[in-house]
Amino acid sequence: MQVKDPIICTECVEVFHSNYEIVSVLGQGAFGVVFHAHRKRDMEEFAVKRLDLDAATLSIAAREVNNITSIGCHPGFLIFEEVFFNEHHTKSMGHLYIAMELCEQLTLKEWLQMAQTARSRPWCLMSDWIKQLARALDHLHKNNFIHRDLKPANVFFPRGADFKKLKIGDFGLATRAIVNLEEGGLQSLMEQTAQKHTGGAGTPYYMAPEQTGEIYDEKVDIFALGLISAELIILNSPMEGVCTNDIIRSGQWPIAWLDYPDAVGFGL
Repeated sequence: MQVKDPIICTECVEVFHSNYEIVSVLGQGAFGVVFHAHRKRDMEEFAVKRLDLDAATLSIAAREVNNITSIGCHPGFLIFEEVFFNEHHTKSMGHLYIAMELCEQLTLKEWLQMAQTARSRPWCLMSDWIKQLARALDHLHKNNFIHRDLKPANVFFPRGADFKKLKIGDFGLATRAIVNLEEGGLQSLMEQTAQKHTGGAGTPYYMAPEQTGEIYDEKVDIFALGLISAELIILNSPMEGVCTNDIIRSGQWPIAWLDYPDAVGFGL
């Protein structure tokens, strides 16, 4: 997707465009756009998320920046490089730019839609991917955060890894698992009871049942990981008509699971 002139914000020239050159548009959403960009001082490549800020989205953007600076680094998370903010003098409130690691344009969502043969999904690779995601979530939870929107579209392939590594991104909906956690209390985090959070935050197709309400904890991420694991293992994609996720969400176990004996005892 080639860059169009309206993508370049004339009010952000000094703050952002003097530092980065936009190469192309990687995607667009309700709150902004993601660019492929070169940093001018060293020509390193990055993905840059630009959020359109107004009174309604300012708190969302502030939370995402706070989350990515508080969660900490992990091999299973996208690497965040730097943040730019520019307040506009006309029209919208401003723009927030988040420069991060540039990954393959293909996300796990697109990969699942393309890889529809057993040969393309060897168990040794699928099990390793599941372990990678589990380790990343473990780090997230130990740092007192819940992702709340884990789904294939938010799982990325880092460049140069030959599609063997996964990274979790998009922490815009992440929240503290325990609000006002006292210093030194992190060791007993897993012993705390679930707290009140915003109900319905996330993507319905990957939500744990309790996530539609206000009382839940980090286990909602584990539920989402279970759904993603089922999609990785069972060849029939839910989007193609076999609703594996719906079966699991109803409290049943997909009969197709029996066709994958290596997966039945995985993790036991």
